[in-house]
Amino acid sequence: MLHRVGPLRNELSRLQAEVAKKEKQGEEIKARIGQLEQSIAAYKDEYAQLIGQAENIKADLSTVQEKVGRSQQLLSSLGSERNRWTGSSDSFSQQMGTLVGDAMLSAAFLAYAGYFDQLLRDHLFYKWVDHAQKAGIKFRADLARIEYLSTMDDRMAWNRNGLPVDDLCSENAIMLHRFNRYPLVIDPSGQAIDFIMKQFEAKKIQKTSFLDTAFRKQLESALRFGNALLVQDVESYDPILNPVLNREIRRAGGRILITIGDQEIDLSPSFEIFLFTRDSSAEFPPDVCSRVTFVNFTVTSSSLSSQCLNQVLRSERPDVDKKRSDLLKLQGEFAARLRQLEKALLSALNESKGKILDDDSVIGTLEKLKTEANEVQKKAAETDQVMAEVDTVSSQYSPLAAACSQIYHALQQLGEVHFLYQYSLDFLIGIFTNTLATEDLNGVSDYKQRLDIITRALFKTVYGRVSQGMLHADKSMLALLLLRIYVKGSANTYDVQWNHLLGRGENTISTVDEGKKYSELTFLTAGQRTALAKLAKVPGFTQAPTIVSSKANEVAKWLVEEQPENNVPVLWNESDNKLSDMGAALYRTIVIHTLRADRLLASVHQLVESVFGQAFMAQDRVIDLARITETEVGASHPLVLCSTTGYDASGKVEDLAVEQGKEVTSIAIGSAEGFEQAEKSLVSATNSGRWVLLKNVHLAPSWLGQIEKRLHSLKPHPSFRLFLTAEINPKLPSSILRTGRVVVFEPATGLKANLLRSLTSIPAARLSKAPAERSRLYLLLCWVHALIQERLRYTPLGWANAYEFSDADLRVAYDTLDSAVDSIAQGRSNVAPEKLPWATLRTLLSQCIYGGKIDNQFDQSLLDCLLDKHFNPASFNQEFQLVERFHNDQPLKMPEATSKESLLQWVEKMSPQQLPSWLGLPNNADNVLLTLRGEAMLRNLLKVSEDEFAVGPGQEEAAKPTWMQNLKELVSTWIGQLPKELQRMKRTKDNIRDPLFRFFEREVNLGASLLVDMRQDLQEILDICRGEKKQTNESRALAASLQRGQVPTNWQRYTVPRDVTVMDWMGDFRERVNQLQRITASSALKREAVWLGGLFSPEAYVTATRQQVAQANTWSLEQLHLHVSFGDSGSADAFKLTGIELRGAQPSNSGELSLSDSVRTAVDCVEFSWKQEASLGTRLPLYLYGDRRHLVVSACFKANSGSAFYERGVSLVANHCFN
Repeated sequence: MLHRVGPLRNELSRLQAEVAKKEKQGEEIKARIGQLEQSIAAYKDEYAQLIGQAENIKADLSTVQEKVGRSQQLLSSLGSERNRWTGSSDSFSQQMGTLVGDAMLSAAFLAYAGYFDQLLRDHLFYKWVDHAQKAGIKFRADLARIEYLSTMDDRMAWNRNGLPVDDLCSENAIMLHRFNRYPLVIDPSGQAIDFIMKQFEAKKIQKTSFLDTAFRKQLESALRFGNALLVQDVESYDPILNPVLNREIRRAGGRILITIGDQEIDLSPSFEIFLFTRDSSAEFPPDVCSRVTFVNFTVTSSSLSSQCLNQVLRSERPDVDKKRSDLLKLQGEFAARLRQLEKALLSALNESKGKILDDDSVIGTLEKLKTEANEVQKKAAETDQVMAEVDTVSSQYSPLAAACSQIYHALQQLGEVHFLYQYSLDFLIGIFTNTLATEDLNGVSDYKQRLDIITRALFKTVYGRVSQGMLHADKSMLALLLLRIYVKGSANTYDVQWNHLLGRGENTISTVDEGKKYSELTFLTAGQRTALAKLAKVPGFTQAPTIVSSKANEVAKWLVEEQPENNVPVLWNESDNKLSDMGAALYRTIVIHTLRADRLLASVHQLVESVFGQAFMAQDRVIDLARITETEVGASHPLVLCSTTGYDASGKVEDLAVEQGKEVTSIAIGSAEGFEQAEKSLVSATNSGRWVLLKNVHLAPSWLGQIEKRLHSLKPHPSFRLFLTAEINPKLPSSILRTGRVVVFEPATGLKANLLRSLTSIPAARLSKAPAERSRLYLLLCWVHALIQERLRYTPLGWANAYEFSDADLRVAYDTLDSAVDSIAQGRSNVAPEKLPWATLRTLLSQCIYGGKIDNQFDQSLLDCLLDKHFNPASFNQEFQLVERFHNDQPLKMPEATSKESLLQWVEKMSPQQLPSWLGLPNNADNVLLTLRGEAMLRNLLKVSEDEFAVGPGQEEAAKPTWMQNLKELVSTWIGQLPKELQRMKRTKDNIRDPLFRFFEREVNLGASLLVDMRQDLQEILDICRGEKKQTNESRALAASLQRGQVPTNWQRYTVPRDVTVMDWMGDFRERVNQLQRITASSALKREAVWLGGLFSPEAYVTATRQQVAQANTWSLEQLHLHVSFGDSGSADAFKLTGIELRGAQPSNSGELSLSDSVRTAVDCVEFSWKQEASLGTRLPLYLYGDRRHLVVSACFKANSGSAFYERGVSLVANHCFN
């Protein structure tokens, strides 16, 4: 057991010892663990501290990295801003350097430029710029007035309020926004009123007029409460407004007072007043001008073109118009938003506190703003594509808009032709609006076809409406004017050929005797040969003389055709470029003008028809008053019915009212009661919608102007219409002609139409009143009256002057006839023709009724011949002939009828086709009449030439008017053709006693002085065209006259015909100078053949010859009588004249005159002498020119029939260069 236990006890002891050892080791380990745990705890604390430090370092690193990132991002985001700020900073010093000059030019523009239109504003501004440069004042070279003086926000607001998108209107809006002196607005179109009323709506603007009876009350109310006031009709300015315009205020006890009349009114600081007038021709006294700022809204070409383009796009391409409108709006919004973002960016930077990199909100705001700005810029860039698309479509309609603008400005210049032709912008806009809705567009979808239809309809409608308000003689001129505008956009406008036709091209200058080189063309007159020589200078017609020579027989036959315009020979170079239909028609017209000027009007009709069609000029043949009243005029536009003296158009209105079932109030103007009744009727009718007819308004032109102003202030009923009848009178206010629609009525021409009017006006009872001879006397009187009036159409051949014979003369003649016949008849039913008071009737008609208007002794002789021929007992013979060869060579005899009805039937049977021989004139007098009308048409067309003094953009040196190139070559040619000087005559003791020398000395001195002035003027114009000299008011007026073909005022130092063109005048003057040069070199003045029409004072020459004969023979002047003969007799006592032309007669070999079928007969030489014995024969006039306005002398000639000579209008003409 022990044996078993022993080992176990040993094992136990060992184990116990080992336990003790282990326990000791355990204690030691525990002690070691304790120490380690203490170390671990210390290490943990140290580690925790290290970890914390590491985390802090990481946090700092993250913060630094974020700041670096923010800095880089901010620098990147603000890079463009830095560039903008850098640029702004760099330009700031430049702006400061030019601030004074910019402010001075802008202030001058605001203060002084408002009165002028766009052209003169630019011209004036360039002058100021030039003066500033010379004075060394710095200013922006690219100073843009609109951008400098207004913001995009301002301009967007103005456009929203109805301001047209146009530079002129924007400038005017700036003036209305920045004025110091209250504005005076000039606006014929009235567009500015709507804009001002909307723009100042927040200020409770009110509209009134100087003509309003409540004007003073409204003014006081606006002054007191600070409202804005728009005052119309400023041409009727009331001086009560002076204290307001002068700002004559007085302060009392904290109040601001202003005196109006005899009252003191409290003045609100917010008060504003705008003065307004529609009359662009109104003239204001200097005291008013000094108190206001003028703002001229007169429409310009660019603004009108822009308006028309907008309108046609809205009508034809609404999709493109919307894109265009949205694009303009977006561009404005983008620009405005960019400025807002830039301002917000600066505000955010300025408002940041502390370090900007530590402010997350600021950084976020900056990033957001810049991101949005980038997006805006990107969108703005994307609009360029849309803009390109819009521009492409707009360019297709731009020619139409430009044509509309050109038509308007051409219409504005028609007032140069006749005072009656006045047109408003509303008139043209109405036509344009009507054209866009033409029925011809129905069913047409192709845009190009629609545009062509609209363009043609525009020109057709313009001609149709305008021509109805024109005299018949001017309608061809209007058609030709519209044609020129229409072809402007075509590939070949034939400008050189047009200038030749109008007589203002270099090729129209005649040289000395240039027509004589074609003397072998004997079938042509001298005038035709000269015209052919001019034609040969025109491109395309250089071979014309050669062609005429090679086709002599053909051309000679063509010249005598009745309608040569239908078969015009080809005188142009067919090898040149192929002509268009219009070009071929133009070439034919030029040939007609050259060789058959009497058919020019007919050829012009064909020229117009070749472009516009046959229906174009047929529109005005019938005036449809019903259509005009219903569709073409509104309640605010009066219908002005103008007619020639003695023609009453009121019956047409009354008939129209009956036809349409309208009530019309008819009032005759001329008495105080008529004015009062008319004003009451207008007020009543505008409310009820009745029609008002005011007759003879030409008798009260000043009152008529007031009525026009009242129409603008009234709001008439849509059915209301105002009709005004008037004679064509220059006193008619242009404002009423411009506001209303003018329709011209001209009575039918011809003896038949005149007789019908005259006989119709006689009551049947008056015509059949005893004695029975009265009816024949009435018919004789009507016949003579018809002859007198119809001969007026052939002035100056029928009468020397256009006398105002009218139906009023005929009514007085009726009364005179009745009084004279009643005094003889004494109630008897019949009176012997021999006992009728023929002498009394002839004397009263000749000296009082008709003769009282005549101021030419030969016209008086003509009237006496007509009266002697018809008012004599022979007129009661059955075989008495009114016309020797009336129809089919049969005479027209007096009818046996005595009743009104039978006399009218007799007249109705007469042929409406009238020959001049019925009036006592040669049958080819129509050719003379047509030639004169054709030349007048071309002169009038030249007056309304479309070549404007337009200045392009840029400085004045670079901005050349369009007329300069046209005028430069012309003036250069004139300077080359005029002699450098005219040698003056040398005076001696002997020759000063000679009356002829003294006369020619005065002539030469006048010619030399005028020549010097002309060369100086022409050289000045040439220097201006070359850019070597600046314009002045005088040079501008001179250039304007030359461009329009008018003789400058300071050159008009001797008598010339009215409306002579400067081209003809220059050729005539050159011939005069040539004659003076020949006379200056002559040693025997008496033997010199003198061109009487080439003298400055031809009457003085005749007087000088009389004095010379009296002095040489010691005779008394009163004893000398003028003797004239044809041909060169070689007599030493005779004075020789050249260049004389006989009109209506021809001399025989014996020297006796006889009537000629030819209107003109050239006379190689005429001799006259002074003798003591009286000359016998028929006394005929020698006129200076063919217009017969200037009588040089009269002389007696041997003639076979004196009275027939007066009826034919036979005369001599000293100068036929002009007609």
